[in-house]
Amino acid sequence: AVEYLNEAGDRARRLYAHQEAIGAYERALALLKAEGDYERAARTLMKLGLTYHTAFDFQAARQAYEEGFALWQRAGEMEPAVRPLPAPHALRVGMIYDPTTLDPAMSDHVASGGVIDQIFSGLVDQSPEMEVVPEAARSWEMLEGGRRYVFHLRDDVCWSDGVPVTAGDFEYSWKRALDPATGSSVAHLLYDVKGARAFHQGDASDPDSVRVRALDELTLVVELEEPTGYFLYLAAYMHPVPRHVVEAHGAAWTEVGNIVTNGPFRLETWKRGESMAFVRNPEYHGQFRGNVQRVGLSVLLDQSALLELYEADGLDTVILWGFIPPEMDRARQRQAGEYVSVPWLVTWYVGFDVSRPPFDDPRMRRAFALATDRETLADVVLRGYVSPATGGYVPPGMPGHSPGIGLPYDPEQARHLLAEAGYPGGCSLPTVDSLVPYGRESLSEYLQAQWRKDLGVETTWEAMEWAKYLDGLEREPPHIFLCGWLADYPDPDSFLRASPVRPWTRWQNGAYDRLVEEARHVTDQRKRMKLYGQADKILIEEGAIVPLTYERLHLLVKPWVRRYATSPTKYWFWKDVIIEPH
Repeated sequence: AVEYLNEAGDRARRLYAHQEAIGAYERALALLKAEGDYERAARTLMKLGLTYHTAFDFQAARQAYEEGFALWQRAGEMEPAVRPLPAPHALRVGMIYDPTTLDPAMSDHVASGGVIDQIFSGLVDQSPEMEVVPEAARSWEMLEGGRRYVFHLRDDVCWSDGVPVTAGDFEYSWKRALDPATGSSVAHLLYDVKGARAFHQGDASDPDSVRVRALDELTLVVELEEPTGYFLYLAAYMHPVPRHVVEAHGAAWTEVGNIVTNGPFRLETWKRGESMAFVRNPEYHGQFRGNVQRVGLSVLLDQSALLELYEADGLDTVILWGFIPPEMDRARQRQAGEYVSVPWLVTWYVGFDVSRPPFDDPRMRRAFALATDRETLADVVLRGYVSPATGGYVPPGMPGHSPGIGLPYDPEQARHLLAEAGYPGGCSLPTVDSLVPYGRESLSEYLQAQWRKDLGVETTWEAMEWAKYLDGLEREPPHIFLCGWLADYPDPDSFLRASPVRPWTRWQNGAYDRLVEEARHVTDQRKRMKLYGQADKILIEEGAIVPLTYERLHLLVKPWVRRYATSPTKYWFWKDVIIEPH
């Protein structure tokens, strides 16, 4: 019955007979839930969400996707009655972005972070359910009111070359990231550690002033400036590096043949811009819940070619992150039962360089914000794959989200502010130069047209690959840039303090700084969220950024891939994946 109901729903959906499709899917769903077949129920919910999508009922679509994800996760948590046989082939993964680095201290892109998570293991780990679980540390103690952590490492953790992983490796790795000479992109995440900020900013020259130290090979002590509720999430993010390899090879330590890791997989080959191959790490100390022995990652900038490879069964899963709307439509229409949409803590936004004209004037920033129709952008241009960011910078699904604080779409008021700032109808305003990373040109094209229509201003946009884009933001910032931020950990601090919004926009506000610094150390969560809400409102009203969309992660996953978990901050958990014979 389920098979025929799903087939009936599929045919009705393709004919845009939405009510008939919904009825068929809901009947199939009731049967699957009664049978406890959570994975097939999740896939049916993805089809139901797709049906609502095509009927332009985005609220119902999002509800179906949310329920589908919950069942997907539930299916992933169920232990098989018997341990699965080794996978019949490698897990074949596809995406359009190439990692820029495999050095945990230098990770500056989601693609790099996704791979680093698979080949390195920290003191603790984040589970798909967003729990913090033991990893290299078997246990830990929190002393002195949360200001002092003592981590007790397992004695069976080794690097992939067989050398033991010690507490000294963690001390070295964290201090290396904080050393200004390293140029780490993640050093600011350690600022809660006593002495970390001063050392990283050059106010202290002695690395021992950073209060991270190994008492012995299996005991690491970390002292914080103040109690910090999200510190364990940071400990999961800060991976160790092998000191003996880094010192032997220098900057080339991550090259194939040199790299040594301690995660569930190790790198075997890397053809930059094309592919990567990984093999299960026999030295890994943790448990594999899945049966994958090898992983092949294909990187194809051509989105159509990537989908064709998936449709020809050359890939088991594709991350649709960065795909243009027509290719997204193709993916979900042709592969409705294999399409999965899951929560992701990502906000895309417009940022302004507030350090120079014309955007040193807050009236100009507010004018551009008021001339931005985010609902049309999300629901028409991007076809409902995202939600309009009508709240603050902190996205829905994260504590501290402030709904409804975004500046409304009000072209008349926008033109009034533009005139007040000295540019009536856009007159006398020089062309505004703008920057966008590859894959987000549909956003920039829409904004360019809308600001021309509503404000009479011209913006020129240049699309760049990620590394060049970052260099542009830091060295020669444009007037406007488009960027997205994925939470490193599920706390508003990841957006309001730790994200690069302030350095990239050159925006400074004393009241904002005081609020986010106070919120870091308040132990009353209700009070913390109130402080973050006040800070988020200042950021939005000052117009340093204009949140555009709240994102979801969209995937294609073949039916023979079981227990394929994700989380709102991670999209790969390769060690848990099961590939069934097919």
